[in-house]
Amino acid sequence: MILFILIFGVILYVAEKYSMKHVLDQVTFATSLSRVLVEPGEEFLWTMEVKNGKRMMVPYLRLSEQVPRGLVFSETGDPVEKKDVSGLRTTLYLAGNQKTELSRKVKLAERGRYFFRGATVEAGDFLGYQTVLESYPEMEEVVVKPSPVSHGELSLLLGGYLGDFAVKNSLFEDPVLITGFREYTGREPFRAISWTQSAKHNRLLVKQQECMADLSCTVLLNTECSAEEGRAELLERCFSMVRSLCEELERRRISYDFYTNGVIAGAMGNWKRVEEGLGAGHLETVLEGLGRMTYEYREPAEAFFLRVLKGVRQGKSFVVVSPEQNGKLDELVSMLSERSGRKALFLCAGKEEA
Repeated sequence: MILFILIFGVILYVAEKYSMKHVLDQVTFATSLSRVLVEPGEEFLWTMEVKNGKRMMVPYLRLSEQVPRGLVFSETGDPVEKKDVSGLRTTLYLAGNQKTELSRKVKLAERGRYFFRGATVEAGDFLGYQTVLESYPEMEEVVVKPSPVSHGELSLLLGGYLGDFAVKNSLFEDPVLITGFREYTGREPFRAISWTQSAKHNRLLVKQQECMADLSCTVLLNTECSAEEGRAELLERCFSMVRSLCEELERRRISYDFYTNGVIAGAMGNWKRVEEGLGAGHLETVLEGLGRMTYEYREPAEAFFLRVLKGVRQGKSFVVVSPEQNGKLDELVSMLSERSGRKALFLCAGKEEA
């Protein structure tokens, strides 16, 4: 009997040591998100896939998922708890060759970049006496767009400025003003293509019109702000104003490009310009950039405007969005108006009207 107990004890000891050494062998973890760009408060699916690729079971597995602050369960509205770096805790049992998916519907309320950084895993032996701790880092990112300003507020900000485009556009569509044809670049609307001339010359040609003004708009976002108190709120309002402005330009089918001296962080690269265009993809590029914006600036406002001034063409329209207004900025905006021949619209986040 004593010999049997000794042999059984040795077997348990060997099994215990083996299980502790190999409990996390071939156990993998993968985080995935159903969306990478979302609206504030928009629901998306957050999934953690846990797979045991070996035949030996994992009797005890505790996940501490590294989740971003502000994450909320969409069904209950309850915040996902986050204490230090502990994250959300889940306890599992995995049989041999078992795969488990933990899917949760969640949302984020505030603009910005958020990261799901994988999990810290605690695994136990089959006797439940010991545990091992391992880290499985990941970097899954979701970007939340800025909220739009209200429609009434946008109308107040823009006034009749964009209304001029509608009047000019009706004039440009008059066939009497067609002076010739030029190569199609891909940025012109299909209605501008002359199919007769295109067939005759075996390439796409668009109607060349006698232009008094450029039917496009440049949106300039300045993020330099001297105010310390309330700086974040002013810049957040700027981002929202730019979003609503670009959406209005899309609605009116007015082609636009976007320049900024702000810092756009992350996978998109720290770019400073979105080329002229229209369409869902064009708008989403701008909105993702606004979602990734920090509160820093890459160059002072004066250097930014002087650089833009070098490429201004006659008849170009400008809308400037800035967190504050001062004499120097007024002077630079006036230079834009003078160089383009069309009054630039200045929208200041610190004022109700510009």
